Amino acid sequence: MRVIGFVGSPREDGNTAALVKRILVGAASAGAETEVFFLNNMNIRGCQACMYCKSHDGCKQEDDMIPLIEEIKKSDRIVIGSPIYMGYITGQTKVFLDRLYVFSTGPNSPSKMPAGKKAALVFSQGNPDEKAFSQYIETVPSILRRQGIEITDTLFAAGVPKAADNEDLMKKAFQIGADLAK
Repeated sequence: MRVIGFVGSPREDGNTAALVKRILVGAASAGAETEVFFLNNMNIRGCQACMYCKSHDGCKQEDDMIPLIEEIKKSDRIVIGSPIYMGYITGQTKVFLDRLYVFSTGPNSPSKMPAGKKAALVFSQGNPDEKAFSQYIETVPSILRRQGIEITDTLFAAGVPKAADNEDLMKKAFQIGADLAK
């Protein structure tokens, strides 16, 4: 079992990173091999809409998304985390999700994503109302489901000053990881 995490926050010590890492600790406790990737530290360009991926296996761009595509293919489970900035996921997370287009084959065709993938999502925001931006971030699970990925859990840290100090939230993240790795 391989579980990989993607942190779409520019803050490697922020709430999103703490929760994604804790989910991976939970997955490791269940025997999974884990790895975390910080999207902000990577050179990932936006999709160029060249359609190369529709007639070839892979993306024409030569950037840091290419090895991530391979990591996704060989993983069993995925964790994607993003803080909510200006009512939506970060730009880093959006560019990453856009580049998953490489797995798309058409509106009524199956995805090129290897079957059986499952994912957990993490969102953190300063607003204490967990539902404040839900209509805007509903696109995230929708994008992943279109790629054939089943969403198992969504964890919100809403209005939490420091997630790492919130024992209940960290327990919940750990359990999500342990369950994800089963």
